Amino acid sequence: MNTRSDRADSILMARFVLRRAARAGLDPDRLAQRAGVPGWSLGGEQDRVSSRHCLRLWELLEQESNDPDIALRSADGTDGELGLLEYLFLAAPTLGAALDDCLRLSGSLTTSYGMRITERGDREVTYELQLLVEEGRGRELTVHAAFAFLLGRARSATGCRVDPVRVTFRQRAPESRLAFDELFGTAAVDFGATSDSFTLDAADLALPLRTADPDLSAVLHGYAATLPATPPFPPTWADRLADALDTALAQGTATLDAVARELHTSPRSLQRRLAESGTNWRRELDRARRRRLDRAGPVPRAAQAEILGYSDAASLRRAIQRWQEPGRG
Repeated sequence: MNTRSDRADSILMARFVLRRAARAGLDPDRLAQRAGVPGWSLGGEQDRVSSRHCLRLWELLEQESNDPDIALRSADGTDGELGLLEYLFLAAPTLGAALDDCLRLSGSLTTSYGMRITERGDREVTYELQLLVEEGRGRELTVHAAFAFLLGRARSATGCRVDPVRVTFRQRAPESRLAFDELFGTAAVDFGATSDSFTLDAADLALPLRTADPDLSAVLHGYAATLPATPPFPPTWADRLADALDTALAQGTATLDAVARELHTSPRSLQRRLAESGTNWRRELDRARRRRLDRAGPVPRAAQAEILGYSDAASLRRAIQRWQEPGRG
């Protein structure tokens, strides 16, 4: 399990931010000094700095550029800025294989965050970005930059406009959504969610990469196999809530009191935690029911209603209509 002292990023990640600072007309050396990253232009990929330095760099870059969307526009750059992990991505045969490498080998770049697949269906796959740090503007900007980078590389490597089906952010909704809509190419961007995630069409994952290089990929994977494995991430509060809701639905006990007991908290404390995360009990229960419905597959509507604990098919139909409303999870 990761501890606070384990959180470290390759110096390449600090350089990535500081190069964007230089493009914005700022002095990267001064920003590096303020964030406590001395000698940022020196050293190789294996040189590490505490993750708090990179988080602070993003905060300083936003403040000094006076641009709250600067991380969303950070994707442009030279191939290879992020070293081994980026080269593995570009050398992969398909977009899906490239993202699989990011899931398995992110430890070559950082031990402070990683990705996982939370939903995999025939038509869609959802990827969640996990950060060990729970809160803060630096965290939010890191998520912006990671999503922008992955989408930017996906689009340039495939030669296609890869747009997510939907995107979720833990952060509260910004004053302006324009930069988010421009980056993701969809209005299905949900704020105040319990996770930071993006969902791609399965057909896009099969797209071949123009940068694919089987020989280079084999060499890079051989080298990656000699590196320490990406450490596991501990379950998040959102994970524990989702598990408790799934269990409660399966047992027919999906009430606020029952789920609060499962999480070893009071109903009032659970509601407060949900509100702090920008969500509520009804919304999370709907999300859990939607997950359960997706797993149930093609069964009659009456059977679906029974699985989800609804009294009749009409109640389920109204719930599905609610799920499809803009901003719903």
